[in-house]
Amino acid sequence: MNRNMHQRLKLPLQALLILIIVAGIPVNLAAQQNDIDVLLKRLAEVEAEQAKANETINALRLEIEALRKETKDDQQVAEQHETLPVPETDLPADAVVQKSAPPPEPATPGIFVELDEESRFKFESKDGNFSLGIDGTIIGRYEVNRRRDDGTGVSDTDQGFQMTGTRVNFKGKLYGDFGYWARLNADTFGTNPFFDAALITWRVNDNTSLVIGQFPSLLTREQGTPVDKTQTAEASPTNYVFDPFAYKGVMLAYHTPRMVFRGVVNDGYRSVNNYAFAEPSAKWAFAGQVSGLAVGDKDDWGRFSNFTSRKGSDFAWLLNAGFHTQEGDTHSPGGEGSDDVFLGVIESSMEGDGWNFYSAGYYRYTAPNSDEISVKDFGFVLQGGVWVAKHFELYSRFDMTIPDNDRPVENENFRTLTAGFTYYPKAHTDNIKIIVETLYMFDPESDSIVGPSIFSSVRESPAGDQVVFRTQASVRW
Repeated sequence: MNRNMHQRLKLPLQALLILIIVAGIPVNLAAQQNDIDVLLKRLAEVEAEQAKANETINALRLEIEALRKETKDDQQVAEQHETLPVPETDLPADAVVQKSAPPPEPATPGIFVELDEESRFKFESKDGNFSLGIDGTIIGRYEVNRRRDDGTGVSDTDQGFQMTGTRVNFKGKLYGDFGYWARLNADTFGTNPFFDAALITWRVNDNTSLVIGQFPSLLTREQGTPVDKTQTAEASPTNYVFDPFAYKGVMLAYHTPRMVFRGVVNDGYRSVNNYAFAEPSAKWAFAGQVSGLAVGDKDDWGRFSNFTSRKGSDFAWLLNAGFHTQEGDTHSPGGEGSDDVFLGVIESSMEGDGWNFYSAGYYRYTAPNSDEISVKDFGFVLQGGVWVAKHFELYSRFDMTIPDNDRPVENENFRTLTAGFTYYPKAHTDNIKIIVETLYMFDPESDSIVGPSIFSSVRESPAGDQVVFRTQASVRW
């Protein structure tokens, strides 16, 4: 009985154990499923965080690449504008300009290729639509003039200081293709200031530009070159006889890498700063010019912004030809009116390894509106220079004005010989220079068409034998 009972009890216990095990299986499975759900949720969170981190990394990578590009561009600009060591360099000025500080692109390229270095200190708006460039020149001169006859029959010596050639340039662009330029000039410091350039420019396309206003004629390099960059202290007396100086009107300029063409519809020969229709305005007037590099390429234009050529320079040759023609107007308010005029100019400028040679020829036909006869006048200029030391250049110039023999008076030739030297404290630049020169005027001023001028240093001299000593210091800022 006991054994049977024991067996009967053993079977329910086994069944109970089986039931307990079977019942526990779903509980375990549920617990495992909860763990899996937790792990999947965490995995999704980790993947989301990883995706966000990847986005952040990609954004940072793009910023780093952009900063690297800007830094590289800035370094390239800095390298282009970095000035080479001034005291030690033996490179020519032209090479230094091209390698260390190339002039900025002008608002209207090609209009005044010779003056592209003007107004290099620039302010510019953030969007780049507006810019203002400003610079200036200060020139101080001491002069002694000795002549055999000062007009009173006795010899005389005059001496004194003057601040001729002082200028301030304002140049820039307006709204992309439009620009402006204004240059304030002073005969002597603080006296008779006037704007010899005040104009609006429009770049029609990459090769063609339009100018409206008053601007330098540029028919001759002696007058077109800024006074602090001429080889002598001033343009020659002959140039002052023939040059138109400036124009009021409209100019169309077309340029290629080696050629520049200009056409100017203007108010008349030497009608600068006059009132409309007043003397010497013409009925109509037109001027034209072509300049080209016979030897050299587009990078050599900057070399002809001055008259010197430092050692180490390659050979370059610039040719220039220009003319002015007009019909005079006899109905001016003053009653005198203007003349019929034709002016022709041809120039040759050669530069080499430490030397330069310049020549110019002038022809002018004038048919007065009065009873005076028509006349044909001529003139020429020969000028050269050579560097003899790191900071010193010697130069000489001979010019001659040849009036028409049919003139009843003022029909004698006028000749001037100039010799001097220039000291460049900074050998590579024209921005600071000191000139010492002597002029000898062979002929009487009163018998020629050359007139007295504070610029050319010609004074009244009925007997000739006029000697001028002058020294000049110039600074461009």
